[in-house]
Amino acid sequence: MSKFFIFIFFITSTGLCLAQEGSVDWNSLSGEQQKILKRFEGKWSELPPEKQRKLSKGAERWSSMTPEQRAHAKQRMKKWNSLDTKQKQRVRERFKRFEQLPPEQRKKIRDRYNWFQNLPAEDKQKLRQKWKNMTPQERQKMRNKWKKHQQYKHHKQHKHNKMRDKQTDSR
Repeated sequence: MSKFFIFIFFITSTGLCLAQEGSVDWNSLSGEQQKILKRFEGKWSELPPEKQRKLSKGAERWSSMTPEQRAHAKQRMKKWNSLDTKQKQRVRERFKRFEQLPPEQRKKIRDRYNWFQNLPAEDKQKLRQKWKNMTPQERQKMRNKWKKHQQYKHHKQHKHNKMRDKQTDSR
């Protein structure tokens, strides 16, 4: 799988957006970026400036990755390529909705995702199977329960912070 497709996936999957204006001169790219983008060298000046910026940023990101990160990106690209058009569209729509969430909600989702990723494989499989076996009503009930749990934790933390602030103020 070529490096080009991998970092293009990275750009589109992360919603990378660059605010710079104007084109990117080929000679301003680092040697590593030029190596990664070699296939574009002959037509670089014909590419729209936004495409040049995205490609150069993607190449920069790719070159800064560790071998493990690159391997992970290749896996993600392979998985992405295995999706049909409808599945890709659903992923894009979900990502767009995720990006529109408030930062604290996105953080909660990322934290929960990381928690899940750090579980042993057997536990992950059990949770996946449990979720698959639930009816839509049971899933909604679980979501509501989780939401109430999060609200309770937030309320409890808020109350704790207020008490701590009172103690600090009284000193």
